[in-house]
Amino acid sequence: MCTMSASNLGTADMATFMVNSLYMMKTTLALFEFTDKRLEMLQFQIEAHLDTLINEQASYVLTRAGLSYIYNSLQQHKPEQAQFDRYLSAPDSLLMSQLNFLLSATVKEQIIKQSTELVCRAYSELYAAVMDPSNEYKDPETILHRSPHQVQALLS
Repeated sequence: MCTMSASNLGTADMATFMVNSLYMMKTTLALFEFTDKRLEMLQFQIEAHLDTLINEQASYVLTRAGLSYIYNSLQQHKPEQAQFDRYLSAPDSLLMSQLNFLLSATVKEQIIKQSTELVCRAYSELYAAVMDPSNEYKDPETILHRSPHQVQALLS
């Protein structure tokens, strides 16, 4: 019933709805000893929807920070880089609204942590490509002025 109810929602909304619904089922069933197998199945379903939310959150950040286009095309520096700097100074400013509807703070933190890891990984790949002399970027240090290590430190 939950899946049918969520079928007309967008990807992130559906995943949020499903995580909350499955989470409520799991916490209710956890009170009973004979539900171990069902709890395990629910956890697998929750994890699948968490993966969706993690990827959606990382994509949301990359898009809002102006890095999505750069990441996809690995072209020269665009003015949107300043938006990434704003994200680095206030990462919570770029949270999908759906994350505020999650019932479990632990689940929300897991999504934020893992999506931040994906953002850092994407930035590392961008940084490596821009700094690679064979790509012949002019003054690459002015394109991406923070190392991946610095970005990771700012976001952790």
